[in-house]
Amino acid sequence: MMCMLKVSVHLLLFCLLTVFPGVGFTDYFMRVSLLGTGTPRMEPDRFGQAILVEAGGSFLLFDAGRGLVLRLAQLDIPITEINPVFLTHLHSDHIFALDDLWLTGWVYQRPKPLSVHGPTGTRAFVEGLQQAFAYDVALRNQHSGLDSKAAHLVATEIQPGVVYSENGVMVTAFSVNHGPVDPAYGYRVDFGDRSVVISGDTTYSENLVEHAQGVDLLVHEIFAAHPDFLENNPRLRKVESYHTNPEQMLRVLHETKPKLAILTHAILVGTKEEALIRYLQDEFPGKVHMGKDLMSLDVGSDVKISQFDRMFH
Repeated sequence: MMCMLKVSVHLLLFCLLTVFPGVGFTDYFMRVSLLGTGTPRMEPDRFGQAILVEAGGSFLLFDAGRGLVLRLAQLDIPITEINPVFLTHLHSDHIFALDDLWLTGWVYQRPKPLSVHGPTGTRAFVEGLQQAFAYDVALRNQHSGLDSKAAHLVATEIQPGVVYSENGVMVTAFSVNHGPVDPAYGYRVDFGDRSVVISGDTTYSENLVEHAQGVDLLVHEIFAAHPDFLENNPRLRKVESYHTNPEQMLRVLHETKPKLAILTHAILVGTKEEALIRYLQDEFPGKVHMGKDLMSLDVGSDVKISQFDRMFH
C-alpha cells in the first residue's frame, strides 16, 4: 500500500506540473533526470549512461547503463512506469542494466511488456536476454503468479525519423558519428514547445547540430584529455576520434545555442572538470554545466537544475 501511495503521489505531482500553468511552469513541462552520467569506468558516484525524460505522463528512458534501477529507487521513480526504452547504440556501458530494468520491473508487476527501441542489432540482443533468463521467468511465473506475458521484451529496430508519438510527446532519432559504431543515434524529444536533445556517444555531428537548433536542453557527451596524454597514447587518440573534444563541443554550443547544456559521459584524462567547464563558459555566453548522477533538469519557460544529494552508502 505504501509503495502504491508513493507512486500515485509522484504521478499526481508530475501531472499537475505538466498541465497546470499556475505553479511557476508553462502549459508544457518536461523533467529530465540523469540516472547515470558515467563511462565504462567503475566509478561509484557515476553510474552507467541512463537518462529519464518525463513528459505528458510518460516515463521515457534513454540508455540503460549499470546501476539504473538503484538510481530509480533513490529518486522514488516507479520502475513499473518506465516504458519505452530508447538505446543510442549497443556499447556495453549503455545496455548493462536493461535486464535489471526488465526483470525487476516485472517482479514489481509492470502491467505490460517492456518496449525497447534501438539500432540494428537490438532485436538479437533482446532475444538473447530472453533466452538467458527463460528459466527465471518460467519459475517466477509458476511459483509467484507473475504474468509471463508481461515479462516479454518487445524490440523495434529503428531508422532515423520519428520513432515515438504518444500523449503529445514526440521522439525523433537521428544518426550521429560514433566512429566504428554504426548505426548510432541521438534523440530529440518534443513536448509542445519544449525540447530536449540527447547526443548519445558521438564526435562532432552535423546531424546533431541540425536537430538541436535552439533546443531548451542539450545533454551532450564530452571527452577531454591533456595533450601530453594524447601524444603518448595512440589508443587514447583513437578513442578521442569518435568522441567530442572541448573544441568540438564549443563549436556545437555556438551552432545550436541551447538554453542550457549539460555534459555527460565525461571521459577526462589528465584534465580537471573545473578547467573544462571554465574553458567552455569563458568561450560560450550560454549556460554549460557538468552533469552529475541524480541531477534533475526541469524544462519549462526556463531550465532549472536541482541535485538530489543522498547517495547509497
